[in-house]
Amino acid sequence: MQIPCTIHRLALAGFLFAFSIGHNTLNANAAFLNSIDETVLQQRVSQLELPVTPKYNATVREYIRRYVTSGHKDAEEMLGRSVIYFPIFEYYLNVYQLPQELKYLPIVESNLRPTVVSNAGATGLWQLMHSTASELGLSVSGSLDERRDPYKATEAAVRYLSTLYKRFGSWELALAAYNCGPGNVSKAVRLSGSTDFWKLREYLPSETRHYIPRFIAASYVVNHYREHSLLPERPEYDLQFTQTVKVFSELSFQKISSISRVPVSTIRALNPAYRQSYIPRSSGGNFLILPKMGMQAFKDYLKWSGYQTIKTDAPQIAAQAAPGASPFSPVTVTIESPGQTLASIAATYGCRTEVLMSWNSLSSRDLYFRQELVIYVPEGSPLALRNN
Repeated sequence: MQIPCTIHRLALAGFLFAFSIGHNTLNANAAFLNSIDETVLQQRVSQLELPVTPKYNATVREYIRRYVTSGHKDAEEMLGRSVIYFPIFEYYLNVYQLPQELKYLPIVESNLRPTVVSNAGATGLWQLMHSTASELGLSVSGSLDERRDPYKATEAAVRYLSTLYKRFGSWELALAAYNCGPGNVSKAVRLSGSTDFWKLREYLPSETRHYIPRFIAASYVVNHYREHSLLPERPEYDLQFTQTVKVFSELSFQKISSISRVPVSTIRALNPAYRQSYIPRSSGGNFLILPKMGMQAFKDYLKWSGYQTIKTDAPQIAAQAAPGASPFSPVTVTIESPGQTLASIAATYGCRTEVLMSWNSLSSRDLYFRQELVIYVPEGSPLALRNN
């Protein structure tokens, strides 16, 4: 029979077609970069809005070339992952009032891969060393590595960047210190007699000399990938659209999966900090990230079980807001901006901050990205209708 042979030929043809597309894209990018007017590339780089001076030189050009030629596949995957992680970075950069463009730094560090580990042992999106993580209050153990937690690691890294900037007064030097340590940067300043990164870089470790050029190149690619025909590889829907709660009880991924109907593989991908496929018990709470549909099923289970079997900070919809209260509607608010404080939310919905904390069993005024709060408003009121 000729069918197997035909199938074989079709498969081979498909492979060669896919290969030719990738090969042609690679050649096109290489040709485009080689043919592009140098002044155009320089102009694009100089117009980037960055906390560092967007200097264009041969080193920056070389890193751009790598992104759009031999590294184009990695670049497309990174651009796809940015839809997951950039909103988290932006939130915490806003909290600490730092430049939004620092969200490009984890591209240099990890290419937006939360589980990557360097040869030196630096781990996570922000590539934190064990000692630095401990100083920043992150836990690293056999069951939990918070350097891989996209929320906790980002908050810690942003806090560290804020400290470094206050120390050096320059984002070039602050980023260099993030890479090689503040001691090495202070030494380079002393030896060079300058605080200009481009003048003192020869006194820095080899990797750090290229750190700012790599940051500029990464920023360029995020802002100009279309001009180089790069196509972001978007993650699956369940990884893009998520909700978060804090869990205080020990909870296995298998249990979460049985409750939420989310595959363990997806839970693991969204929660890379947990090394043993379970969330350890914590008095301060550990983050659980789930796809939106899965989180709704998880919360429905909590409500059905009376919130007794698993302790979380998920809003508990009560039978009524207060004894003798008039009919009300529960409204859910999701924290998406640092401007959303308990005080501002209470003012918007016409209640006291203390009451809002009581409704949500909050012991602290600190909020986190994508946290959900429940608020009780009079039934039929504009506020209730606006949220339906």
